[in-house]
Amino acid sequence: MDDTLLNLAIVPGLGFLYYIYTLDKIEKEPPELLIKLFLFGAICCFPAVVAEVAAGGILTAMLEEGSVEYVFLEAFLGVALMEEGCKLFALKRLTWTNPHFNYRFDAIVYAVCVSMGFAVLENIFYVLDGGLETAVGRAFTSIPGHGIFGIFMGIYYGQAKEYLHRMNRTVKDRSLKLALIVPTLLHGFYDFCLLTEDDVMIGVFLVFLVGLYIHAFFDRPPHVQGGPSNILLMD
Repeated sequence: MDDTLLNLAIVPGLGFLYYIYTLDKIEKEPPELLIKLFLFGAICCFPAVVAEVAAGGILTAMLEEGSVEYVFLEAFLGVALMEEGCKLFALKRLTWTNPHFNYRFDAIVYAVCVSMGFAVLENIFYVLDGGLETAVGRAFTSIPGHGIFGIFMGIYYGQAKEYLHRMNRTVKDRSLKLALIVPTLLHGFYDFCLLTEDDVMIGVFLVFLVGLYIHAFFDRPPHVQGGPSNILLMD
């Protein structure tokens, strides 16, 4: 891979991460923690691939490959659940009891960091195979997609940590489940639209992608900047 392709594979993910990092106006997270999260996100690619291959084998044994049912289950369970589950595992393992995790917005920074580590390594493999066209296309689709799924994971992960400190186990447990369910549903729908290879679904995908962009880059709801994100989680 030449330097241009390598940069195109890596820079969009780092750029998305830097954008989220700049939104943290209260207390910047330590670089060593962010680097560790990014690297663990990249490492998550490998168990995710193993899980995806295993899930694909099970689906192939049960359903006709290429059928709507097969594609649906492959997108939501065989890919999205495996990838988002690996990311959440790494996120919780490294940050749940970390003393630097003291504001809700920290959760968004952490989750996006893991997601971008995953996305960048995955992107390198895709660009190695697909070249310049793949690099450019994924810079505007898959990379921000992973980042936005990470934002939603961080929203609910931060909420779970808040309710842990409020000693409300019911809401804490529900929020942790949503930290997996919501990004999995978004990721699954994203993949399903593409895997169907249907013109109508591609149109739906484009509308969906624009909606994700608007939410992440222009809407900036309270959980992204100000409001609940400013809640101090520790005394």
